[in-house]
Amino acid sequence: MDIDLRDNIGRTQFICTIGPKLLQRAALDQLVQHGMNIARVNGSHGSLDDIRNMVGFLKRELPASVKILLDLPGNKVRTDNISEPIALTAGEAFVLPPEKLTFKSLWSRVKEGDRISAADGAIQLDVTGVKGNEIHTRVVVGGKLSNRKGINIRGIHDSMPFDFERDIALMNIAIELHVDYVGLSFVRSGEHVRRTRAQLTGTGVGIVAKVETAEAVARLDRVLQSSDMIMIDRGDLEADIGRENVPLVTKRVLRRANELDVPVIVASQFLTTMLDRPLPVMAEVSDIANAILDGADVLMLSEETAIGQYPNEAVATMRHVARTVERWQANDHHAVILAAGPSTGFGSLTTNKHKCMLDVGGSTIISHQLDNLRACGITDDRITVVIGHNHHQIEAYLRGEGFLGRFVYNPWYATTNMLVSLWLARETHNLILVYGDIIFERSILSDLLATKGSVALAVDADSEMGPEDEKVMVRDGTVLRASKELDPAQCAGEFIGLARLDSSASTALLQEMDAVTRAGGMMEFLTVALERLAARGIPLQVMPTNGRAWNDNDCLADLDRSRDGVFGRIQAANHAPSQPVAR
Repeated sequence: MDIDLRDNIGRTQFICTIGPKLLQRAALDQLVQHGMNIARVNGSHGSLDDIRNMVGFLKRELPASVKILLDLPGNKVRTDNISEPIALTAGEAFVLPPEKLTFKSLWSRVKEGDRISAADGAIQLDVTGVKGNEIHTRVVVGGKLSNRKGINIRGIHDSMPFDFERDIALMNIAIELHVDYVGLSFVRSGEHVRRTRAQLTGTGVGIVAKVETAEAVARLDRVLQSSDMIMIDRGDLEADIGRENVPLVTKRVLRRANELDVPVIVASQFLTTMLDRPLPVMAEVSDIANAILDGADVLMLSEETAIGQYPNEAVATMRHVARTVERWQANDHHAVILAAGPSTGFGSLTTNKHKCMLDVGGSTIISHQLDNLRACGITDDRITVVIGHNHHQIEAYLRGEGFLGRFVYNPWYATTNMLVSLWLARETHNLILVYGDIIFERSILSDLLATKGSVALAVDADSEMGPEDEKVMVRDGTVLRASKELDPAQCAGEFIGLARLDSSASTALLQEMDAVTRAGGMMEFLTVALERLAARGIPLQVMPTNGRAWNDNDCLADLDRSRDGVFGRIQAANHAPSQPVAR
């Protein structure tokens, strides 16, 4: 895998867990160079003095741009006082005495038939009975059980204190040394987060709530609303909800966190093969890519960097895969064609036909639009058509032509405007927005896709700007206002009904459309929501048409103009050798 160390600009960030061998300035510099954004100290290992010294060293030696996360062990039970790893073989009996555990009273919480998951699920033990204060088990899945390995048993933690004494001591260290974040392990409710936040008031220390229990999943919204960030720890979550459920629950948690705009860390077992080899396996690469595609903001490496032989290669691999996915995402657009409204300006032509079905010169308007979208790399599975008036005809026609995209029906098409139609589509991807009655040269769309910024609007500066045109006021290349009601003398051109939004802007636009519709603005124009984006500080970039052919079709006169000349110019331009467009 070829890795470019300069490829360090992107959305996804990376956590590296710091082990003793990395506590050297040169080693930390290498991790930062290879992609580390957050240094994690695992509070489960070492003495309190060891933790204090490690955090202090990181505070001194890391650049200010690299944050520090002190991960508290929580009420996770761990093995203790095991000087040498114990080899366990499937089928044999094994006894866990209290002195081998950090929670000495575990024997009082378990019963015959419980399943003990140890070492992130790698070792499985069935409880056969409790004799005195000893837990008797049968080994189901064997392995080497070493010191400080996690022990998990479903359904027992609600009867245990949330924070053990070690957590309290580590919290004091976090406050004293001003770490950036503390990680709260085995959170089971929003109350657990809020009690910690009360303790951290005024300290500047943020909270990462770890979603690794069934209770946290069930009470997810409360946990999200109380946290600065969450971490999906797949290793411990597996022990609590079952391995087969982890991928689906991870997707659900990511989706909800993204909806509530809470950053998410995904952790555990990303690159375990790189503990002792310099290259990942394909499944690990896919795991990283899928986490990003599902919406992860931060990916975490644990033992891969803490004790692995190839820590720099591991974080560089993760970064390289992430940046590759991000570049693909940036160029991957969905499209929405708004073709719901009634067609009132065409007389009998649209009595039983939607205007997007009108022939402008050998092609219907909507077929022309689909051809342009496909030619610019937007495939049918990423295209949504919002329909209403004569919707059966549009759907039958396009399906008959092999269209594989999505239809969304606006049942209020006669009493709403395009804002409601786009609101019903619920799109939050990188998005191309197309009014359902426009024809346009393909190069306008390709230039729109290439325009930088969160939002770009195709604007015709040469438009005569009549009363029905959506006029725009522009300053320094960005749109300030957009409305039919604006004074043409104060405007720089007409918005032609073709726009591009990145995923963050699409999400923000959906939020603004939610606000407009909840306020009863069912007949508002889409430009109202676009203006609200500008008011939020999201620049609406102007992408000029520069004299290229386009036309909207609102009435018979518009249709005649399309048929008499505009569509012919468009066809000639679409089939001509591509030329650079003057800017």
